[in-house]
Amino acid sequence: MKAGLTGRTAVVTGAANGIGRCVVEHFLDEGANVVALDIEEASLATMADELGEPPQLVPLQGSVRSRADVKHAVDTAVGTFGALDIMVANAGIAVGQNFLDIDDETWTRIIDTNLTGAFFSVQEAARAMVASGKGSIVVTSSTNAFYVESTLAHYNASKGGIDALIRSAALELAAVGVRVNGVAPSMVRTRAAFVTTETEASSEYLERVPMGRFANPDEVAEAVTFLASDASSYCTGQVLVLDGGTTLGIFLPGTEA
Repeated sequence: MKAGLTGRTAVVTGAANGIGRCVVEHFLDEGANVVALDIEEASLATMADELGEPPQLVPLQGSVRSRADVKHAVDTAVGTFGALDIMVANAGIAVGQNFLDIDDETWTRIIDTNLTGAFFSVQEAARAMVASGKGSIVVTSSTNAFYVESTLAHYNASKGGIDALIRSAALELAAVGVRVNGVAPSMVRTRAAFVTTETEASSEYLERVPMGRFANPDEVAEAVTFLASDASSYCTGQVLVLDGGTTLGIFLPGTEA
C-alpha cells in the first residue's frame, strides 16, 4: 500500500521490535521521518544498523512510563523535522499470572506501561499537533480489550482502558483536526507472543482462529499505516480489529464448511 507519507514526521513508541519495528520500516518506505522511541537501547542500535542508519530515522532511548521521555520524543520530532504529523503509541508489555496471584507491582507496571504510557503519548502528541491543526494518532490496542484471556487480567484491563481512551481523545480532538484511532490485533508472531512458537500451544490456539494462522507484524503495520495516512481521513475514534476472525463467534459442531 502506498500511503503517501513523504515529508511527514512520526513518533513510534515500542519501536525496536515486533509490530513497532515493522511500523518504522513501513513509514520509512513511505518517505516519512521517524523518531523511534524504545526502552531497549541495544535493540534500537541493532535496528538502526540493519536499516542502514538512514538520516530520516532518529533512534531514541526512553520509557513511555515517563512523560518526560515521551515529551522528549515529541520535541525531538518537532525540533529535528519541523513538525509532528503522526504518533503511533505502540509500546506495551504482558505478563501471565493467575488472577489471585497478581501482585501490586506487576499490576502497576502493566497499567503504567500500556495505559498510562498510551495516555502520555496521545496527549503529548496532540499538544504538538494542535499548532498545525492536523495530525493522526494510532494506538495499539488488542482483542483482549473485549475478548479476554485467562491469566491476563492486568493486560486485559489495560487494553480495555486504551479503547476508551481512543474514543475519548478522538471525541475531544476532532474539532482541532487531530484524529485518534487504534488497531486491535489478536495473536501476532512477535517475541512476546510465546504461544506462536510453542507447537502444542499453537495448535490449540489456532483451533479458535477461523483463518487458521497467526498474524504477521507486517499485517498490523499495514493497518497502522492506513490509519496514519490520509486514506483514512474521515475516520476517528475507531479500533480496527485484526484477528483472523477469532472474535466473530463460535462454530457449532457439524456446521464447519
